[in-house]
Amino acid sequence: MAQINRRKPYKYKVHKERRYKTPRRELNPIQRAFAVGATTHGNASQRSTAALLGVEQGTISKLITRTKERAETSGLPLDDPQLYKDNMGRGRPELLTQAQKDEIIRITMQDCRYREQESKLAVNKGNFKGVMESISVSLFENVMYEAGYSRRKPGFRPPLTAAEKKKRFEWALAHNPNKDEEGDNKGFNFRRVVYTDETPARAGDQWGMKRAWCREGEEYHKDVKREKIRPACTLQFWGAFTYGEKGPCHIYRKEIKEMAIQAKKDLDKENVTRHQDREVKVAVARQVLWLMGDPDVNSRSKAWRKDLEYTCGDRTRGGVDGFRHREEVLKPLIKPWMDELKKKGKEPLLLEDGAPAHTSRIASDYLSVHYIEKLPWLGHSPDDCRRHWFTEWEALPQEQIDRWIDNVLNIVRRILKSEGDNDFHG
Repeated sequence: MAQINRRKPYKYKVHKERRYKTPRRELNPIQRAFAVGATTHGNASQRSTAALLGVEQGTISKLITRTKERAETSGLPLDDPQLYKDNMGRGRPELLTQAQKDEIIRITMQDCRYREQESKLAVNKGNFKGVMESISVSLFENVMYEAGYSRRKPGFRPPLTAAEKKKRFEWALAHNPNKDEEGDNKGFNFRRVVYTDETPARAGDQWGMKRAWCREGEEYHKDVKREKIRPACTLQFWGAFTYGEKGPCHIYRKEIKEMAIQAKKDLDKENVTRHQDREVKVAVARQVLWLMGDPDVNSRSKAWRKDLEYTCGDRTRGGVDGFRHREEVLKPLIKPWMDELKKKGKEPLLLEDGAPAHTSRIASDYLSVHYIEKLPWLGHSPDDCRRHWFTEWEALPQEQIDRWIDNVLNIVRRILKSEGDNDFHG
């Protein structure tokens, strides 16, 4: 027996296809004059004129009404070309004069404090009371946007004293890539430099972000840039490269107590050996000086002193000091790679920043003993992170590295132009 369905059939609502409005289209002066003339002096209807011009009939109707009103107000005939120019007098009148806009921009850009104020805070604090009694946030932002300003992330740079600026300027003069004229690249050769640096990582940290009013390229303006001060870190990634060659990389892990104890033992043992070696060498040197008649043969300056001992450095920021830098980077990585570059006929110059680990006695002595020349440079989850670092290092194209190195020449030129300051991008 066939099953009987007693439910009444549901009458589904028929959905009509949505008809979107056509995009707004502006008529040029010739089309506006044609539309008004054809419908007022000719036999054309508004519908046929709208179809011919590809607009809605309401557009033609509003155009005719607006043109007639303007003709009556100005006392001009409908066939006068002035009525059909692009400026038809539509829209809201300007709320601010150009002088008022310039004053708002001047107030906002006067110093770092005003640049960093949020729009709402600047309006609520009455920063622009002298310009306009009441100004909205959107009006203030539109003034800034129209002038080419926007809220951007400030450029972060270390603060420089007058002495540091002077040193930077003198360094740039000594390593000027220009010789006879700007851009000739006949001066110092930055392609022979081995560039090294490290970057910290703090797992789980959230970095805040500030914004300041500035134009594109002004992120390093003195009222926009922020001082760059790094807190302690848990991991550090170190890498080295030169023009045409990608060098080794290394990850400094946070030093644990057992590592610090072992480092102290190794340093004590090394200091004993160095003390003994120096005593032997000093005795030989004094004998030679005595034969040469040197009056300063018994000077205490040649004997072993306490300040000549190697010591552990500051390990509060990631646990890296001169000893770890020598044992984990200079010995196993830098020294072999620099030897390979020399075998290829290159004359590499090692570049390191002014970190205490790089300028320590133990690191400097190692480089000196192995004839590794340095270029002076004036400053200023862990396993998953490790895998990503090494992957990104391998994926870094050599062409990108070469472009960075060639851009160093432009940076040196900009240091010269700014007389040692760092208020520029790069």
